[in-house]
Amino acid sequence: MRPIPTPPLQRRVHPSFGRVSVGVQGRVMMSIAEGPFDAGLMAAVKRAIALAGKRLPADRRFGDLLEIRGSLEMNADALAELRASIHSFSDRGVVAISTVFLVRPGIPGIERLPALMDIWRSSRPVRRADDFDAAWALVNADLAAAGLPTQAPPPRP
Repeated sequence: MRPIPTPPLQRRVHPSFGRVSVGVQGRVMMSIAEGPFDAGLMAAVKRAIALAGKRLPADRRFGDLLEIRGSLEMNADALAELRASIHSFSDRGVVAISTVFLVRPGIPGIERLPALMDIWRSSRPVRRADDFDAAWALVNADLAAAGLPTQAPPPRP
């Protein structure tokens, strides 16, 4: 029997900034972030991840897929809030076995991607893919390497 995916949580914080959806598909936490980003949005992301984390498997072993759309533009306050959020989850033991960034080439602010990936890299392996199928394959490879079952991808619009 196939598990029914949970719908993503969505929170719009400020109309001039982006939005983030976070959901859980089996052993994969999947986030879709649409920038630009500000500190208020990053605080909302922290709350959305905390809620989604309650739907993770009991053993807390999961893969993480983060798709960034639209823009990677982020001010200093947003970056500080993001860094604090990632560290707070690490402190509470909610750390993915790996994080795969799905970022298509050419989006505004892409030059910031290596610095953003370094925030996650302090607590887990981090990789990047340019398209969804490649990203999902990386997540499944990491799950399999950790001795966990692979996951079928969610339906895509």
